[in-house]
Amino acid sequence: MEARDGIWTTSIEISAESKAALIKKVAAIKRLSQKIDKEKERRRRAQGEGSIYTRGDGMVVGRLELERHADGKRRRSKPVYSKDHAVVVKKLEALKKTIAEGREQLDETLTLADWLDYWLEEIAPAKTKPHALKTYRSHVRNQIQPAIGHRKVAKLKPEDVRALHKWIREAKYVKGKDKKTGEPIRVPYSERTVEAAHTVLSSAMSDAVAEEKAHRNPCELVPAPNGSSGEGTALSTEQARAVLLAAMRANDRMVTRWAAGLMLGGRQGEILGLQWDRIDFEAGTLDLAWQLEWLPLKPGAKPDDPKRFDVRPGFEHTPLWRGAALTRPKTDLSQRLIPLPEPLAAILQVHRKTWKPNPWGLVWTTAKGTPVSDRADREGWAEAQRRAEVDPVQVRRMRDTTATLLMEANVPDKVIQSIMGHTNVMTTRGYQRVDLSQSRKALGNLDVLLAVE
Repeated sequence: MEARDGIWTTSIEISAESKAALIKKVAAIKRLSQKIDKEKERRRRAQGEGSIYTRGDGMVVGRLELERHADGKRRRSKPVYSKDHAVVVKKLEALKKTIAEGREQLDETLTLADWLDYWLEEIAPAKTKPHALKTYRSHVRNQIQPAIGHRKVAKLKPEDVRALHKWIREAKYVKGKDKKTGEPIRVPYSERTVEAAHTVLSSAMSDAVAEEKAHRNPCELVPAPNGSSGEGTALSTEQARAVLLAAMRANDRMVTRWAAGLMLGGRQGEILGLQWDRIDFEAGTLDLAWQLEWLPLKPGAKPDDPKRFDVRPGFEHTPLWRGAALTRPKTDLSQRLIPLPEPLAAILQVHRKTWKPNPWGLVWTTAKGTPVSDRADREGWAEAQRRAEVDPVQVRRMRDTTATLLMEANVPDKVIQSIMGHTNVMTTRGYQRVDLSQSRKALGNLDVLLAVE
């Protein structure tokens, strides 16, 4: 034994009858030494301790020893990886804490892109309307996956959500072609797109937490973008009245539709899907149990095939025309019977006298007698507001106008909730059953919208 450069070393002497025999003895001693080292390491790794080794490609791998199976067989955690030994040590420490808290070890290899593909096919369809699911797919394919799809679901952080927002705000998409040059026209995404993509990602990550693919939803830690910036949220009483009066003077064939939207608080699909047989003029009520929705079609399906819609089994719907169908509103509270204000009933009866019959009994159709598309409805509403020279609000904000006007008239929250079909208050504070007489009295506050000058 000797010291050299501050390091103590020793050697042993091995003898053999030949060089070949000596080599065999040395190899046997090495194997025995390795076996002893492994046994020492095995004894040293008690339950919950980690083992770390380096693969041939230089990747450092770590695992934890877990409580043995009931049959006594060894059980270990899923491996954690890094090219840095210190990082693997930190990962194992974090994994120990996770297991001690009773949480599942996450799959660190699952990318957000792969999770979103699975989510769109296996989870979202069961709880999402077909039209909304189509929109979800668009946001996933066009914004979320290109921006942060490479990130791991288990490691998704608030900064990744903010990176998604930034990516969308800086990106552009093709919106038609230049008529002169034929070159594609690229325009920036709206803030509404940022808001919608955030909502889709948040929904997917909430399900990832439920499915034990992530421990938290980072979207909940980042304020959702406000896609309504730059536009009004509701019309005032004076503005709403101006729109209706201007529409009457212009003989707008959809004036009763605008009046119904403002006075009933119905969603766009609920109003456009209204049928005459669900309006009871004698009782002064109407039934919003169905809504008009444009559903995706199966590839190659004929437009008159009753099974043409690409929807999940058991999805309740009534085919109308091409992609149009009647479906149930979003919640049970939305399937509601509401009072029909007398001024609205009066103009609806006038409308019925000039109404062009259609096979489905829809109150409002296009000039050709077909169901009104969402786009045509939006364009008609925008024109009605331009005609009245008011600051425009979107079709979906007509409900906000109704709710705002009712609140300004000091209508109780529970009554507003019943009329609007909200599941909560403001969306309304605490549901209580409201009879039709209370709702009728509340909607009477909106009669001024159709008052003749």
